[in-house]
Amino acid sequence: MSVHHRKIKQIQFALGTDPTDIQFECQVQTWQLVNNTEDGERFYTQCPDGEFREEADPDYALELTFFADWRSDGISDYLTVHDGERVAFTLDHHPDIVAEHVRWTGFLLVRAPSVGGEARTTEQTEVTLQIEGKPEYERVVTP
Repeated sequence: MSVHHRKIKQIQFALGTDPTDIQFECQVQTWQLVNNTEDGERFYTQCPDGEFREEADPDYALELTFFADWRSDGISDYLTVHDGERVAFTLDHHPDIVAEHVRWTGFLLVRAPSVGGEARTTEQTEVTLQIEGKPEYERVVTP
């Protein structure tokens, strides 16, 4: 098989469960869905077949760097207002490429962003949002 490569150019990112979810992709500069799940713990007993592994609980996070937006429908305001809440999310990767459009959905724990920075610089924020369990993955098939 030959090499296949793609630049990250476009996502769709929404928080909330309402059909009119607020889309925040235009504020996001970088994102990474991180699988922090550890390997399960290995146990041994004294019999010949006495080895087994206890699986670890899934541990995922969504790391975002975004341009701060403190308007009433901005991402900074949303994260601050919903700090500590369990919120649904949808993240579509390559939504503009038919054969490569994939989606993750699930619930995450919202965390208010840090605020501030150096004078006369563009305000940006980094935040890590813990995902509840393992996010659902699906390949999006467009008719």
